[in-house]
Parts: sequence; structure tokens; C-alpha cells
Amino acid sequence: MSRPSYYRPAFDIFAPLYDFGIWLIGLLLGGERKLRNLAVETISPAPGCKTLEICCGTATISLMSAEKGASVYGLDISRGMLNVAREKAQRQKVNLRLVQSDVASMPFKEKAFDRAVASIGLHEMPFDVSRDIFKEIRRVLKENGKFVIFDYHKAEGFAGFLQKAFFIFAERETAKEFINADLQKELRDAGFKNFNRRLLAQGVLQVIVVNA
Repeated sequence: MSRPSYYRPAFDIFAPLYDFGIWLIGLLLGGERKLRNLAVETISPAPGCKTLEICCGTATISLMSAEKGASVYGLDISRGMLNVAREKAQRQKVNLRLVQSDVASMPFKEKAFDRAVASIGLHEMPFDVSRDIFKEIRRVLKENGKFVIFDYHKAEGFAGFLQKAFFIFAERETAKEFINADLQKELRDAGFKNFNRRLLAQGVLQVIVVNA
């Protein structure tokens, strides 16, 4: 499989440490599990609900959704991340379908999913790629299907100061590009409707819900 320009080999190398790093960051934001639960509640997975998580990493959100009975597909470009995800699914005895693919060109039919979620992954992409991803998500979602984005938001005040400092040491320019984008306009241009946003962790994070 050819790798897109945004592919980062570091994700393969550090995949076994990824969950620990996210847990540490979560401590500063009110607790990783609490924030993940809020994201899963927004997705509203249910038995028989066909759900896709893009940029799934080690698939924490996918596993939590599958535990609620949803039929879940986790997609990521990183083989290392998917290997960790597979080990977690086996330990937890959760049925999870894992797919290695470029998220901007997914191997799924049109209108295949009831739900799609992007959790802490879109900020890693050049925003031109994110535009293509939005169109792909719209393609694979059923009519009135739900797309949930859980990611950074541009914080203000002291939280914004801390966020800027964190970005200097821990994120790339793509993260700044993401938080400065007009996501409502971009999602509308991709064919989505009913934009709803909820801010978390003093505005450092956001949960966005749109419909196909």
C-alpha cells in the first residue's frame, strides 16, 4: 500500500506508548476516560449501529463503542497503531474490524455507515487533506447519518496560553491550522448540515456533530 504524504513513521515506532501519552495529557484536561465517555455518548452507538472511526490510532473510541453493541470499523494508516488496537481488542474480547488505509480514499461503498467519528486525529493532517476526508466521510455515511469530531479547539485566556505552549513542544503546524479553520463552513461545503459544537476542558477541546 502506498503511503500518503502526511504519513508519519513515528506513529508506528511509538504506538506501544501512545495510550500512556494520551492518559498523561488527559490528566491535565480533566481525565482521559471522562472525555472519551463524553465523545462516545455523543456518537450514541447502539446494537446494530454500523460505526466507522477514522484515524483510530489504538482504537480506544472504537472499543468503547463496540462494547455498547455497535458494529465498529477502525481505520488508520499506521500498521503499528492497528497492531496495538488489535491486541487491546483481543484482551478485552471485543469484536472490532480494523482496516489499514489512507483515510482520504477509503475502501468502503457509498452510504455504508450510520455513524462516523474522528477522535484526536484530524489535527495531524494538512487541512487540504482534511477537506478531502470530509467529502469521503459524507460519501460513506447514510442519509441523516451522524459525523462526530472530537479534537482540539482554539482556547482563550490562560487555557489558550497553555495550549500555545503545548503546541510548540508537542504538535506540528497542522494543529494550528486545524484550530484556526472555519470548520462549520468546511463541513457545510462538504455536504453536511445541522452543525452543533460543544466545548470541553475550558475550550481546549471540542465535540462537533453534523449530519449527512
